[in-house]
Amino acid sequence: MSRYAAFNAFSVFAVTLALTLAPGAFVIAEEGTTTSPPPQILIPFSATYQAEFSGFGVTAERKLSGGPESWRLDFSAHSMFAKIEEYSRFTRQGLRLIPQHYDYQKSGLGKDRHTALSFEDSATRVINVYDKSRSIENAPDNIQDKISYQLQLAVDVANGKSPLKYQVADGKKIREYEFEVTGREKLQTSMGLIETIKVQRVRGEDAERVTNIWFAPDWNYALVKLMQREDNGKSYQITLTKLSIDGKEVSAKK
Repeated sequence: MSRYAAFNAFSVFAVTLALTLAPGAFVIAEEGTTTSPPPQILIPFSATYQAEFSGFGVTAERKLSGGPESWRLDFSAHSMFAKIEEYSRFTRQGLRLIPQHYDYQKSGLGKDRHTALSFEDSATRVINVYDKSRSIENAPDNIQDKISYQLQLAVDVANGKSPLKYQVADGKKIREYEFEVTGREKLQTSMGLIETIKVQRVRGEDAERVTNIWFAPDWNYALVKLMQREDNGKSYQITLTKLSIDGKEVSAKK
């Protein structure tokens, strides 16, 4: 695989298939939904992830800032030859995150790309800033952008919500993603041994692509690992290497 093709595969994997799904920032769980420490109201966090594609490394970073009602989630992924940067500005209403603005930029190999979406009238309209013809009128309830839904998924897993279904604005299209909790596993990470909740992307019966995500309740439902197997048999894995919540670096208990 060429460097350009590999980075394109990473960009799709990282952005649309839930890389770093919202570590460290959740609404208070209902009593009795989990035996782990209850997650708190949205808390700023910073997380670093590492991945390897076709022999070269990629570093990804995730950061939540803001509060109490206005938040910004940033994501970036870079290698020696290309870079992706995106962010979502949103507000919170109970357990629901309401997107306000989404921005995506890719630079490096291939054609540079810049996309911006403005969520107006309480997110019932999605305006494509640079191409009004690709705007969405009468958007469905609970519409999300391409990274706010990732944070919403983590909030919902923390609170035991089911089903885990999300409608996501992607250009003029609305895509639906669905996930399910499949159990608990202990994972050995570079940060120590940690118990996790495993979540899987729900696909069609004949689908060969598989996406699994592991969240750590003791780290406020941080994403610890994401693994995807493509329909051609190739697998990609992204792992958490560093995490701080509210300015404090975390590690597994001894």
